[in-house]
Amino acid sequence: GGAVGLVWKQVRNSDFHELTLPALEEGGKGVKIARCNGFRNIQNIIRQVKSAKGCQYKLVEVMACPQGCINGGGQIRADEASGEAPKERLERAKQVYRASQTPRKPTENPGVASVYRDYVGGGPFSEAARMLLHTQYHARDETLLNPLQIKW
Repeated sequence: GGAVGLVWKQVRNSDFHELTLPALEEGGKGVKIARCNGFRNIQNIIRQVKSAKGCQYKLVEVMACPQGCINGGGQIRADEASGEAPKERLERAKQVYRASQTPRKPTENPGVASVYRDYVGGGPFSEAARMLLHTQYHARDETLLNPLQIKW
């Protein structure tokens, strides 16, 4: 959404969008802004900012949560006239979110059944499914990198 004629465009993935504001005067340059969610996209923006080439965006809104944060900064705020306290609104948002979740067994999903039937060639936990979809874990002797030492 946005103002008339301004459209957010998905760029790299569903969690990265950009908007170009047109130049205010003829011959001027437009301004690019971005919004991104999730650490992968944040890392990419940080790399751009640190690079010699620089970042193409003049403004970037980021949220650590993939798909944005429930009741986070990118969410619509309650009307102050409603008198609803922030904690009440957060609890109501959580209840609405939980109510929309319908747990069911994956094997009852027609799409999953179709994948097993058409591509796997056997049902869940069949030998064909184990060969194609399951993995095994092995002990490793190597020490893993400390995540705090990763250079962003």
